[in-house]
Amino acid sequence: MTGLKIRRAPGTWKPSGSVSLWRYTENTRNYPGWHLTADAAGCDSLLDLLDALATEPGGYRTIPLRAPDEAQLGVPNNRRSPHIAATKLQLTLSDAPAHWRFPSDHDPASLTIGNDWLAPLRKGLLDITQGRGDYRIGNDDSGSLKLWFWWGP
Repeated sequence: MTGLKIRRAPGTWKPSGSVSLWRYTENTRNYPGWHLTADAAGCDSLLDLLDALATEPGGYRTIPLRAPDEAQLGVPNNRRSPHIAATKLQLTLSDAPAHWRFPSDHDPASLTIGNDWLAPLRKGLLDITQGRGDYRIGNDDSGSLKLWFWWGP
């Protein structure tokens, strides 16, 4: 947890901004896993959430999501492939530091991570705010998907 600046106390986190999470149902060879984009307020809100969760292993929060629009889907340039968008994401902090579990279920989507994944997830969110992305994080455990980061259009 070194290098994390705590921005919000546990239990006070409130969602804000726009966050979108989706999976493609075709062309999964080139675009496997979950895909995330958010506006600046959504990224800030998720960063605050990570700070809150960092202080309470085993804690979780549910994040309301918006379906990606055509412009957002155009960033990864896989528009012709049908997709499934999650309407909620349950983010849970595991007691096991290296834990990563992100199944394909989408009603709600559920990501469970250990402390080892807080920094890479923070970096991905910060990269989105800087117009960077087109990479993924996660492990290769059976049944878990990786998470892609995409900048806004």
